[in-house]
Amino acid sequence: MATPRIQSVDRAFSLLSQLALNGGCQSLPSMAAECGLSVATAHRLLATLETLGVIVHTAPGEYRLGMGLVDLARTAAPDKLLAAAAEPALRRIIQTLGHTAHVGMLDDDYMVTYIAKMARKSHRMPTQIGSQLEAYCSGLGKVLLSALPCPERSAYIAEGPFVPLTVNTITEAAQLARELEQVRRQGYAIDDCEIFDDLRCVAVPITGRNGKVVAALSTSAPASVFAPADLPDIAQALAEHAREISLKLYPAASTARRAH
Repeated sequence: MATPRIQSVDRAFSLLSQLALNGGCQSLPSMAAECGLSVATAHRLLATLETLGVIVHTAPGEYRLGMGLVDLARTAAPDKLLAAAAEPALRRIIQTLGHTAHVGMLDDDYMVTYIAKMARKSHRMPTQIGSQLEAYCSGLGKVLLSALPCPERSAYIAEGPFVPLTVNTITEAAQLARELEQVRRQGYAIDDCEIFDDLRCVAVPITGRNGKVVAALSTSAPASVFAPADLPDIAQALAEHAREISLKLYPAASTARRAH
């Protein structure tokens, strides 16, 4: 039996989410209407949140997010939260799909940073949590690059150069552009022995609120283990694990607006 939900908590979080969506400032009647609450109910909840410092009453009928919420958020490191949420999925991935599983994020320099890794003892990859890799030649990187807005992605491709790490590494700008567009359409990326001569990798996006890609999840194995014909099925299974991670990180994304 599922744990019963506490309605007042649902409603309070719905108000906070609505306030955040509107730049941190909104009127009481507007918030109440958007959350499906009466003005009186919304007022009572907001008054309680105000005593906790989570919101600030700045003008008649107008509220802003408060420093109490900002202080709480300062203690949360997104990469560490994501890595912790991914651990159960990584464990199942190496048991069922491949020899190594990674989670990576794209930094401001368009490098992939590994934030989580789990591997079988029999399979040692020279990657470490915190290490970085060029994005164009990895499954993780292709997923993350494909999710960039088109102008940003085009600017990245135009900058080059793309150094070959193996004979399979994509180094031509036009070919990389086609590859990233295909990744965007199909929802997964393949590193076909592009970093190491005998290693295939499949990667899928991990999404946050509103479907925005926040990270990527991959599984890798020797080319003999991951036959080309099996890669779409591996990607589909991997996508289920990515959804599991997303729901663990953002469980309220689909429910906050339904609170009444």
